[in-house]
Amino acid sequence: MAQIRQLRIVATLLFAFAVAQAGLGSGYLDGSHVLLVAHATNAFAVLVLAVIGAVLGVPLRRAGRPGWTLFFPLGIVVAIALQMTLGFAGIKGLHVFFGVLILCSITAYCSYSWRLRAPEAGATAATRASA
Repeated sequence: MAQIRQLRIVATLLFAFAVAQAGLGSGYLDGSHVLLVAHATNAFAVLVLAVIGAVLGVPLRRAGRPGWTLFFPLGIVVAIALQMTLGFAGIKGLHVFFGVLILCSITAYCSYSWRLRAPEAGATAATRASA
C-alpha cells in the first residue's frame, strides 16, 4: 500500500533528522556556538516532518488502520512545539531532558511504521484494524 510506504519514508526521515538534531544540540553544548543556528534550523525541519506524518495519518486512520497512525504524530508535533519553546526560551536543562523523550518517541514511531502491515486482499475494516 502506497500510504504505508509514504508513512515509513517520512517516519524514517523524521528519525534521521531527530538524531541529527541531538547531535547538533550536543555539539552546541560542547562549545561550538556555530551549531546553534544549525540546531535551530533543523528543529523546524523536524517539526515539518512530524506534521507531514500527522497528515499522512489522516487517510490511514479513515481507512481503518490503527489509531496511532494519526494520534502518535500529532502528539509528537505538540511535543516538538513545546520543545522549541523551551529551546528559544533558553531553558537548557528541561530542553535536553524533553528532547531525549521526544527522540525516544520518534524512534518508537519509526519502528511502529515499519511493523505496520499492508491489508491483505479482501480484508474487512475489522481485520485491518487488528493488523
